[in-house]
Amino acid sequence: MEGNNFKRPSTTKAPTSVPFQKLSDIGDVVLVDKTNGDDRFLFVVSKDKPQDLTITNNNPIQYTQYPYANMPGVEAPGPFDVFEFGLDAQLNLSAVSGFSLNLRFDVEGPDGPQYGMRKDVTRSQIAEAFTKFMMNEAKTDPAAAHFLPLLYSTPLTKGGFQPPIVDNQFFAICDPNDWLASKSGNYQKTTDDPLATYWDETLDRFFSPGNVLSINLGSKAAPRLYEGSCTTQARSGSAKQTQGYTLTGPAGTFHFYKPESGLQSSQYVFQQSFGVDLTPAGAAGDAGLLQDCIWEALCRGVALDGVLTPEAAESAQTAFSTSKWNDWSKWYQAGKTCHYYSKFLHYSDSDGNDSRLSGKPSLMLNQAAYGFSMDENPVGPYDGPEVPSKTTDNVKSGTVTITVGKWT
Repeated sequence: MEGNNFKRPSTTKAPTSVPFQKLSDIGDVVLVDKTNGDDRFLFVVSKDKPQDLTITNNNPIQYTQYPYANMPGVEAPGPFDVFEFGLDAQLNLSAVSGFSLNLRFDVEGPDGPQYGMRKDVTRSQIAEAFTKFMMNEAKTDPAAAHFLPLLYSTPLTKGGFQPPIVDNQFFAICDPNDWLASKSGNYQKTTDDPLATYWDETLDRFFSPGNVLSINLGSKAAPRLYEGSCTTQARSGSAKQTQGYTLTGPAGTFHFYKPESGLQSSQYVFQQSFGVDLTPAGAAGDAGLLQDCIWEALCRGVALDGVLTPEAAESAQTAFSTSKWNDWSKWYQAGKTCHYYSKFLHYSDSDGNDSRLSGKPSLMLNQAAYGFSMDENPVGPYDGPEVPSKTTDNVKSGTVTITVGKWT
């Protein structure tokens, strides 16, 4: 990248650090190399110039992920956020690891896509909207109140590390996965945080023996159908009995096991990490796509809508699970257990109400956001809007305008 006071590192001498540049000193930045999928702009708010980031093995050592149970290894001087260049410049704004700065980007052209936070919304308004939104959602689902502490401004524990506060504003809105990981020693210990048991009841009902799923990973014209039921069975390589789905389709038979109640159940949904105990087939191929479908349906509050009893399944159309899960008009309905952090990002207006009900514009342009790891357009037949806040195609040329929104 080149432009103004933003210079390329030497091509002959490996750099040892990456300095920060004051945003007002940077006009145009020219991307001159093909991106490799791991490139980003890092924005940070600081009263003084931040210290350079140290480089190790050709990679900058980035700020430690919040929230902080202890003193962070690399401490940020204030709120920070990123704009990502995907492979071949597929651009995105991700809130998978939390939300801190109200960024947006506009791709040049009359029909150029726009993603991120509205320009007229200040960062302080976002904090107010988050609190109001969770309180409003708690009127129909009291468990939504468990997400309120994710607005992160104070130490996780009494006497713990105080995140850096600038002008009395919040440091970040935490992703629930990182929140629980910090509170539980990366899921190795226990925590009494109510989010640790948040998914228990939903997963008990979803993994109830006898439940049937019918999932289409293809299109209506060329379906790739996987069907099967939930039974009590032993996990692969273990004598321990648990509930799990056995789904069979074009690429074979795959098993998807129920996590243990408590912290593991929340890790299963919030972290969405493939592991040999619960997802033995891994992330590759159709097995990975099937697991993605399950996680997305759980987070969007429609997982149970796509489950039928054996009797009901006999007379139902094929791919009934996909039909229910991919109906975007039913996502994140009031009173249904869902990923409320993600619901806020997609649908909250500036007053903390569901924009679909208030008729006011959502905070995020086009209601597009990355609210959780697999928050993508769903697999299979889908006719809804773009889900994540990223371009659908690579941006091969032209101008992309990145805006850092108003503070107050």
